[in-house]
Amino acid sequence: MTAPARDTVVTSGQQLYTFVQFGPLSVVCLRHSGSFRTLNHTWNRLLGYTHSHGLADSAQLIGVVYDDPAHVPPERLRYDACVAAPAAALQPHTQDLLEAGDLPLRYETLGGLWAWRTTHHGTFDTLSTTYRRALDTTAFRQRGVVAPCPRPPFYEVYRSGPGAAPDAEAEIDIYLPVPLNRPA
Repeated sequence: MTAPARDTVVTSGQQLYTFVQFGPLSVVCLRHSGSFRTLNHTWNRLLGYTHSHGLADSAQLIGVVYDDPAHVPPERLRYDACVAAPAAALQPHTQDLLEAGDLPLRYETLGGLWAWRTTHHGTFDTLSTTYRRALDTTAFRQRGVVAPCPRPPFYEVYRSGPGAAPDAEAEIDIYLPVPLNRPA
């Protein structure tokens, strides 16, 4: 399989996949362990803290999915809730953020990788269906281009933000990394 050119589009059914570079993004993140159904608690804690430090206003919200719920029991699932901000905005706050009391926050840089991006529209309950479709490599093989890695981590960029729109109207860009360093 060959590496596609930047912005190559692959269509599979009604889903579009665009080959893009994801990141690098400077983020403050909080780890969630357990069922994805309880992610709101983690997001509320992170957003409450970053908002009080002036980092949440118009910041990009990103989720990092480390485990596939189809293969990992709910109590062992791992996920990072992240707030992205320009590195310069985070630098003066880094020490304060790492000393956030009961919140085990981390400052990291995500991405700097090539991925297929697709957008999930709809409820969070149907997000797993979007992932299953995305990881069906048939359309990529037919085009002769490298398919997404079948295993996490995967990156979710929340266009509407968790809880910012009714669940049925959620828009989430999903980035599925590929095993490449750069496109052809």
